[in-house]
Amino acid sequence: MTPDFMTAENTRIVVDTSSNVPDALLMRYRMIETPALVIFGEESYRNKYELSEQEFYARLATSKVSPTTSQPPPAYFADAYRQAFDEGAAHILVVTVTSKLSGTYRSAQMAAQEFGAERFTLWDSNSISIGSGWQAIMAARLLERGVSREEFLIKMGRLRGEIIGFAALETLKYVARSGRVSNLQAGVGELLQVKPILELWDGAATVIARVRGRKRSLQEVIERLHNFYGDRPLNVGVLHANALADAETLLAQAREVLRIDEAQFSDIGPAIAALAGPGVVGLAGCPNDLGI
Repeated sequence: MTPDFMTAENTRIVVDTSSNVPDALLMRYRMIETPALVIFGEESYRNKYELSEQEFYARLATSKVSPTTSQPPPAYFADAYRQAFDEGAAHILVVTVTSKLSGTYRSAQMAAQEFGAERFTLWDSNSISIGSGWQAIMAARLLERGVSREEFLIKMGRLRGEIIGFAALETLKYVARSGRVSNLQAGVGELLQVKPILELWDGAATVIARVRGRKRSLQEVIERLHNFYGDRPLNVGVLHANALADAETLLAQAREVLRIDEAQFSDIGPAIAALAGPGVVGLAGCPNDLGI
């Protein structure tokens, strides 16, 4: 049964790899991570566990087939739940990427039925990548202090509605391979150094602008985040696809404009990189003025 007062001692957090919680924070908060599947043709791998992010990008660069990804099957969540209960948890909080783009939440829900749904709080983040990850991280911080279930749901609901991200693509080549733009459009875009800007909001990843050049695309990401949050104190997720140097540059520039309390770097991994390609960089904001 879900406790009326939730703590780090009675509640264990389970996340999926597509939520991109940094490894150090997974360990610090004792989160259990369930892997998404990465598929190259007939070969399927558990993300991070059978195919590292570095190995994925190496395959992506040389593979003749476009990779796809799939949500963790219910059995993977069941394994995570079994571990949590075996290690003393009375209750499990499951945080997943948005159900609007992925079947991950549904897999988590199906697996919970085996153990009794009353022992779980299932949280659809309505976000992707570190936008979902921040909700797991902030939930862990609430649990460390201890929180009533009612207060937990109110604060997390408010947080979920105020997380947004923007990302700049480096190339249109991989989007063209997916069929979402034509090869001609991609070729012209590459020639003109056009960089699409993605908005990560309300469970969707939408191209909202196109700008010329890498430098301008990074500025656009910062400006759009500042337009959304103003001078509110923020935790930010600095997301990238095998582009840490550019991500570090983006954060340094963002600190000049945004009020950043904490920053966490995270490689977005296969779930988004399979579509958008390597070189993506972006920022996801998590307001730090909600009492969490």
